[in-house]
Amino acid sequence: MTANKNEVVTQSIKAKAFGNALASAQETYINLISESVGTMNLALTDYQKLCGMNVISKMKELADKEGLPISKMNQTNIMSILQQVTMLNLNITASPRECYMILRNVKIGDTWTKEFEFGIEGDGNDKLLRTYGVDIEKVHPYWVVRENDEFTYPAFKGLEIDPPTWIPKDYQSKVVRVVYPIQMQDGSVQYHIAEREGVKSNLLGHINNNLMKNKEYTDIKKKEVIARLDKLELDKIFEDEEALKIMSSSWSSPHSREAMILRKLRNNCIKKIPKDFTNSFVASTYEKTFEDYDQYEGQTDSRINKEEALEAEIMENVGTEQITLNTPIDVETGEILEEVNIKEVSDVKAAKKRPF
Repeated sequence: MTANKNEVVTQSIKAKAFGNALASAQETYINLISESVGTMNLALTDYQKLCGMNVISKMKELADKEGLPISKMNQTNIMSILQQVTMLNLNITASPRECYMILRNVKIGDTWTKEFEFGIEGDGNDKLLRTYGVDIEKVHPYWVVRENDEFTYPAFKGLEIDPPTWIPKDYQSKVVRVVYPIQMQDGSVQYHIAEREGVKSNLLGHINNNLMKNKEYTDIKKKEVIARLDKLELDKIFEDEEALKIMSSSWSSPHSREAMILRKLRNNCIKKIPKDFTNSFVASTYEKTFEDYDQYEGQTDSRINKEEALEAEIMENVGTEQITLNTPIDVETGEILEEVNIKEVSDVKAAKKRPF
């Protein structure tokens, strides 16, 4: 009994020490990020501070598992992530997930170290669309259309639109398109559609990135592989033995592939929809946290493969995809709302009263 009591006391002391260390880290970093945005005459809302505290908690959890003191890790990396989650109001503890973070090995020069890798999940992108979409009144639940479903495209008669129709038949067949019905402030409804075959460009970008780092391929051979795969349809690429060896397992494994394709479909669809951020820094922050930013903007970092960083999240969430969006929430309070009314922000003073 005495041994059990000692164990309980020891665990209690450790829990208290962890709580104190976490509270101290949260206070330190939130003060730092508050000072940082203060230089731009902006102030963090209570909800933004909560988002920051939640991501610090996640960082400390990941670092502690590796026996790493968070104070000894790359502080520029940590502050960059904190700017992203606070400026964009992304809550890492939300369900469905708005963003993800993992601890990964990166090589800086000849030295290997560990840094945090952060990215926006599908529902995080949806939340940003609701907040920053130009002239958007409401983002309705998106449609996941599968190959066995009945679907008709919208028909256009001058300025009038006959809406698309969708009759789901199952929830197991492969996803062929995603449709976002979006209600505009003038009362009209737009239907934004992303097709499965469009994901081919995402996949080829991923394969190309992996090839660039593969020393077994000459430059000529790399170009030949991409040129050959470019002539194939998306699903035919998944039958190509050479391509499968180059892909990460989140693409090549049949049980995770559809989750990856759905993720890309949602991102591809949302990316096309105009957004109006309140300042250039927030716009830049959004672009750089987009999971395909490097691929689309031609910016590369040999230390990090963002596609592979998603693998743990994809594998973890296989079979748990959401058929509809999570209910819209008030990003200031976290309360559930029936509707989200987007208002245009014209100056910095107004920006302080709503999410950045």
